[in-house]
Amino acid sequence: MFSSIKKWLNERKAAKAKKNAEKQLNAFKATLYSCGDNLKLFGTPEIMGTKNLIIGNDCRLNSGVYINARSGVTIGDDVTLSCGAKIISTGYDVEHWMETGEKIHTVDTPVYIGNHCWIGANAIILPGVKITGEYVVIGAGAVVTKDITESKVIVAGVPAKIIKNI
Repeated sequence: MFSSIKKWLNERKAAKAKKNAEKQLNAFKATLYSCGDNLKLFGTPEIMGTKNLIIGNDCRLNSGVYINARSGVTIGDDVTLSCGAKIISTGYDVEHWMETGEKIHTVDTPVYIGNHCWIGANAIILPGVKITGEYVVIGAGAVVTKDITESKVIVAGVPAKIIKNI
């Protein structure tokens, strides 16, 4: 009898946890400009500019993900952002700062990540980058500073470059 009560309590606990996770996911999705189906959150991402963020279908955001979407970020279908990955759509105008000492954000530097991409742990996608190739893997710790137009490639390094065709 004790084992059946314990089993029942565990089932109730699991059902409650699932319901809470669904509530959290729905609340998160409601803050976004657009979000496709089957988004999976593993932890809580930090998002700036949620109303400028578009997420496609079947995407996964892991713990420690940071997205600055103030100038716009579009994430295609079947994209995984691994632990600590960062997407940044704004930056400082360095020339203006050097001339005047004033730090101002640049504008109109949206980031685009196409379909079937995997952004590795602690990788950084900088403002204005467009990943238009499909099945692109960004290696852990890479810093992507330029567009990636090729498909089925692995990109790694600082600054990131194609290291392998797959």
